[in-house]
Amino acid sequence: MSILENILIVTGLSMNIFLIGQFEGSMVRKIEWRAVFVICLIAGIFETISMTSGYLLTRIPFFSASESEDLKDFCYFVAAILFLLIAAYMIYKALRRAPVQERLHTIAYRRILLEVVMVSVFTFMAGIGWGFIGHNILMATCVIAGATVLAAIAGIWAGYFEGCRGRYVIYGTGGAMLAFVGAEILIRYL
Repeated sequence: MSILENILIVTGLSMNIFLIGQFEGSMVRKIEWRAVFVICLIAGIFETISMTSGYLLTRIPFFSASESEDLKDFCYFVAAILFLLIAAYMIYKALRRAPVQERLHTIAYRRILLEVVMVSVFTFMAGIGWGFIGHNILMATCVIAGATVLAAIAGIWAGYFEGCRGRYVIYGTGGAMLAFVGAEILIRYL
């Protein structure tokens, strides 16, 4: 897996976290550092656990010890399909353009937790794809954790200063990045 693929996967996945932060940042009167820390902690932990769990699923001896070329081709195919599914969802969200009602409120940690858990499903799927391709999970987990924290902070600040403008462009861009990776895996490995 190339460095470009790694960057595109991590950036594409982090855009979901950015959008969660952007939404929350657009709703507060003042940014509180304790709240930013809690959001980063929640997102970082769930994204790290999801990536690692997806990867560990692919380390089942049936997958990892097999020398079958057909099984390896199937695993690459599954990885590509998983990235394409995540991309399709993000592009759908971009094209749907559901309105966002911006109004002042305090940060709702329960809603953030629910949204992060939903995004973590995508990261879990990406972890499976990452594992099937056979990439280093330690690097992937560290990078996704760091990118998640940065994306959450950037999203909160962007939302605070700009509101939810550009939301659909971000969804579309993240989806396009993951679609590129999925298509590239199909072309290169199959």
